[in-house]
Amino acid sequence: MAGIYRPRRPESSPLYQLLEGHYPAAAGFRAVYEERFESQYGFWRPVIEQVVYKFLDCGVLEQGFARVQCSGCKAEFLVAFSPAAAGCRYFCPSCHAKRLALWSIWLEEDLLEAVPHRSRGRGIFTLPKRLRAYCLRSRSLLGELAREAAHTTIRFVRATLDEPELSVGVVLSIQTHGSLVFTSTCW
Repeated sequence: MAGIYRPRRPESSPLYQLLEGHYPAAAGFRAVYEERFESQYGFWRPVIEQVVYKFLDCGVLEQGFARVQCSGCKAEFLVAFSPAAAGCRYFCPSCHAKRLALWSIWLEEDLLEAVPHRSRGRGIFTLPKRLRAYCLRSRSLLGELAREAAHTTIRFVRATLDEPELSVGVVLSIQTHGSLVFTSTCW
């Protein structure tokens, strides 16, 4: 039996309500950000405003929709467009879940070979608190650190197996969320 389509109602989520109710008034927050918060949280990136407004438009019927008809029962329903999915930096929880699922499928089916010796092990590298402030100012450092984590992991695997020419693949995902946590996840 097929599932019943239930449109999500982004306007009812606490995150949506918080942003809709308070972000336009955040001009005051934005005005004092540099002085009060930049030293701890890094500079105000221009993409923030774009992301917030895309999120507020995401999944809202008034922002556009498609009418879909079931080929079996001929029932019709509306599916709201998701502008947040177009470069919203994983801010929208619904779009993030979909994007992550699609990325995982692509990784599993298209990128990685289905070989018997493939490991699904994970390693998590966490950036020490003393170094996090540097990454707030220079985001490119995160990429450099992730590459170094990959090279270190590869050297470790080769040394542990005593196979200096072993071909090792690493997939890294940089995450910068939570209380200023910077981690790289290695599969």
